[in-house]
Amino acid sequence: MTVTAKLLSLYRVDQQLTGLQSRLRAAERYLSAQEKQLGDLNDQARALQSQIRQLEASEHNDETETKGLDERIAMLRDRMNSAQTSKEHSAHLTEINTLKADRGLIEERAIETLNKLEELRVHATELTDQIAEREKVREVAKSDRDRKEAEIRERLEELQGLRAEAVKDVPGSALAIYEERLAKHDPEEVMAPVEEQDRRNMEYTCGNCYTHLPIEPVNRLLKRSDELIACPACQVILYIEEDLRDSISTSHLKKNKKAVPSD
Repeated sequence: MTVTAKLLSLYRVDQQLTGLQSRLRAAERYLSAQEKQLGDLNDQARALQSQIRQLEASEHNDETETKGLDERIAMLRDRMNSAQTSKEHSAHLTEINTLKADRGLIEERAIETLNKLEELRVHATELTDQIAEREKVREVAKSDRDRKEAEIRERLEELQGLRAEAVKDVPGSALAIYEERLAKHDPEEVMAPVEEQDRRNMEYTCGNCYTHLPIEPVNRLLKRSDELIACPACQVILYIEEDLRDSISTSHLKKNKKAVPSD
């Protein structure tokens, strides 16, 4: 078996592994997307609860301050009622009016705080509902991921064993070229078949980039040369499918028979 044929056996296994793992990766990507959305919603909920706590603290402070002002105003009224002079009475009245004005400002602020609190609590309730719905979606996505993982586990282990065996047959230098290309390119761009366009005119193309190939490397592949042949344009490792090889060989045999003169 040529080096190319050995690499092709490995490549066939890698194609199956890629196809099998792609199903799981799609489920994992979907699960990750749901977890990210759920995380974002939880972050929003935590930030919202922090704002609510701050406003509730402000509301409590306003209530405490209002209560203190009411107590002060009540005390000043008592003093004003028992004032001995008009000057003393006027001073208490002035302070009461000032405290009432301060109290009015606090009440306006408190109303704004209450309105904002109501808005935030409504939003918090909506977020709680969204989180509950997203958690359901996340659980479905997780179940789907786990199911796909279980479905492919046995076949995945089997293919990994086949890959380990296939790797043993490939020479180290060829394997290094293959693994390097596999690491840098999409799996479908590691190896590609030679495709026949016109046998009569010996026109063949790369199955990856569709560049026309010189006949010399095609002939080397047909003769099962023990070397790797790369596409001169895209550097993909080329191979010839056995059906095409057999068809070309049969055509050559028929042509040679016709060329031999009969006795």
